[in-house]
Amino acid sequence: MSWYYAEAGQQRGPVTDAELEDLVRAGTILSDTLIWREGMANWQPYGQVKGVATPPPAAAPMPEDAVVCSSCGKLFGRDDVIRYGDLWVCAACKPTFVQRIKEGAALPGVVEYAGFWIRFVAKFVDGLILRFVGTFIGLAGGAALAGLSKSNPMAALVLLYGTGFIVDMLYRTIFVGAYGATPGKMAVKARVVNADGSKVSYAKAFARSLAEYLSIVTLFIGYILAAFDSEKRALHDRVCGTRVIKKMS
Repeated sequence: MSWYYAEAGQQRGPVTDAELEDLVRAGTILSDTLIWREGMANWQPYGQVKGVATPPPAAAPMPEDAVVCSSCGKLFGRDDVIRYGDLWVCAACKPTFVQRIKEGAALPGVVEYAGFWIRFVAKFVDGLILRFVGTFIGLAGGAALAGLSKSNPMAALVLLYGTGFIVDMLYRTIFVGAYGATPGKMAVKARVVNADGSKVSYAKAFARSLAEYLSIVTLFIGYILAAFDSEKRALHDRVCGTRVIKKMS
């Protein structure tokens, strides 16, 4: 059976039942995503269609050029909507939509990337937290480290920097993998996502944490790239295919 679904104001498909379930598991199709198949009278949210045993009476499919209004979520022909960037807005929603633009409100479907200075503040907050953790670890293991530095200075140095590296990697990997943001990013309401907006896995969070050292060894030029990139990507974001976006309230 062939399914169609709405994504970013566009009709997608056809896809099979198995492909539809894969899209659901991947987070592309959510409970409020509009879907349609032959035999359904109208497009309906996936959450309402799921589990329906008997399909409604057959009806003609929507036109090929049908689009979804970004405000109300209903489907319209392109002659019945206006376009704003990648968004479509129906006549009924147009006044409210225009007012939101004038007020500078965040628009549905529009991703707002976290800029250089927001990320700088987040990094500064994370640095303070890691400095506190490092001081605590240093005080806890100071006596042992002092003894080792007398007998084997090189081993003491490796232990000191190795511990700092491990703490730094664990800090960023665990927080980004679990919450999509370190405490610093949480403070500025930003989060790390994949290029398609999906949640970053622990493996991706680890790879991004490791790649961030590239931004450091390039004399921090890797970080500065975010100020000039259209999607505010630093070097490690480019390497791992991630984005840092502002978290919508």
